[in-house]
Amino acid sequence: MTVAMYKTTALLVLVLAAGGLAAWQGLVPKQPPRPLVIGVVQFTANNLDTLAGFQEDMAAAGFVAGHDVTYLIPEPATSATELRQTLDALLPQNPDLIFASPTAAAVAAKEATAQNRIPVIFGPVNDPVSSGVVNNIHQPEANLTGVRLAPSEGRRLQALLQLAPRTKTVFVPYNPAEASALASLRQIREAAAALGVELAVAPISAAPDFAINTALVPPQASAIFLPREGLVLSRFREFMTVAEARRLPMSSPRLDHVEQGVLTGYGFSGPDIGKQAARMARLALTGVKPSGIPVETARDYLAINLETAARIGLDVPESFLKQAQRIVVAHPERSVP
Repeated sequence: MTVAMYKTTALLVLVLAAGGLAAWQGLVPKQPPRPLVIGVVQFTANNLDTLAGFQEDMAAAGFVAGHDVTYLIPEPATSATELRQTLDALLPQNPDLIFASPTAAAVAAKEATAQNRIPVIFGPVNDPVSSGVVNNIHQPEANLTGVRLAPSEGRRLQALLQLAPRTKTVFVPYNPAEASALASLRQIREAAAALGVELAVAPISAAPDFAINTALVPPQASAIFLPREGLVLSRFREFMTVAEARRLPMSSPRLDHVEQGVLTGYGFSGPDIGKQAARMARLALTGVKPSGIPVETARDYLAINLETAARIGLDVPESFLKQAQRIVVAHPERSVP
């Protein structure tokens, strides 16, 4: 056999082998891509509706739970220690992204991801700059970005006084250990000074046996104002009971609280924030660094519960009703006596 024949035969063998390999590879089923993994860190159960909005918007965009994405959702933490423990358990599972809600969870997530730089999307955070989550809302410099609340606590206090113009002293419970509460308190104090009302500020303990009852609210208080903070808001029903027993107007920063019986609020919708954060999460999951995604601001809604107004004997001004974006006529589980 000549050298030319050897070369021709070798080439033919290589061609046949390559063809056979290609055919064999065609018979082997392709492995589906690994689902993305999203870890969830929550402080108190206040923002379960925010997480629901996040997952709903992700699914609508093609990130379906159990197929395209796996969610790691531990029980909501109730203390800084539990937040650290939650993150210590999540990080070894190598999540592609962490969704942190609200401020306390975002602060803990920043500390936990300082070395590995896993993208963190937060929502909501009351004041991400003063709480140390980011240094610049327009250009977050690290691995975190998300949705902040508008600095509108003063506007909410103004709305409460519009409903109850004779109010002289407003009771404000708060958690002194929480950055979000302190940020709210700064806004509230500034607004109170401008509006000419006194504040009766009271620290609230995280101890499970801490009682919230009529004795907690000083007798001179003629309204209750709940700041944006997880511990206080997690006990809003107890404050609502006190407010109705004393026939006091009460304001919450959460739209869903007004829907559940709180008199009024000028604040955010949890599901809306979740959907807003989901859009930002998809950017991060497709390769955009969080530092290149500016912090967004949640929309506020002015709300009034007319059933509660009737229960405490409050006449709602027509001017307020014209401004309100959400008017609750009656709660399905309650009735006006």
